[in-house]
Amino acid sequence: MSFYPIGSNAKAEELRSLGAGVEGENGEPVLPLIEAAYFAEKGKIDADAAELLAKAKEEDGLAEEKYAVLKHLRGRGYIVRCGTGEGPWMRVYRKGYRPRDEQAVQLLKVVRGGGPQELLSDLEKAGKMRKKLAYAFVEEGKIVFAGAGRIGFE
Repeated sequence: MSFYPIGSNAKAEELRSLGAGVEGENGEPVLPLIEAAYFAEKGKIDADAAELLAKAKEEDGLAEEKYAVLKHLRGRGYIVRCGTGEGPWMRVYRKGYRPRDEQAVQLLKVVRGGGPQELLSDLEKAGKMRKKLAYAFVEEGKIVFAGAGRIGFE
């Protein structure tokens, strides 16, 4: 995963106060490219958002979808972090997040398209019945229970 170097300590501190930025390999402040594209669009860093997003798409097939999710949730006051690894996962922090003091409250998986049709139909059925949806994953005699439900980030 590539990163955008933040540069000055003042800029790094400003972005940290907004819940952005990570420490790079050499201890320097950096932004994941998707987050950098967002902050470039907002005028917080001096870079071209389209170029950053294009570079992110070269490495991450879900870059556009992640960017749309990040933009949507940040627009509603949530802090969203792309993480430092590849994959479809993002972390969502509560509104009013205090950097370095809190843990993420949601682990969000970004899925292209409408998602697995079975899950969507299960959610729809549970919603019509006004029930919570739960799954029991059974493998070799071990059972893992997991809940699923629709959520609105408003």
